[in-house]
Amino acid sequence: MATTTTTLKVSNLFVDGDTRSFTLKNPKAEITLSDITDLQTFMQSNNVIIGDKYGGTFGRIEEVRRITETKDTLNFS
Repeated sequence: MATTTTTLKVSNLFVDGDTRSFTLKNPKAEITLSDITDLQTFMQSNNVIIGDKYGGTFGRIEEVRRITETKDTLNFS
């Protein structure tokens, strides 16, 4: 039996050069550039996340990648 999962990996850049990523499970099917821009603006305005090395302020979203994985389960009985 195969199961398919979809995630959205968001890579972020901080003003001190630090990077951090977070993953969202089951993103909506259609995500536009406008959606990403709105998210980035919200994150900049509210400083939602900070860099973990030096506590740097969030700078921008560097990359957004949709990842779809299909896993098969084998039954050997």
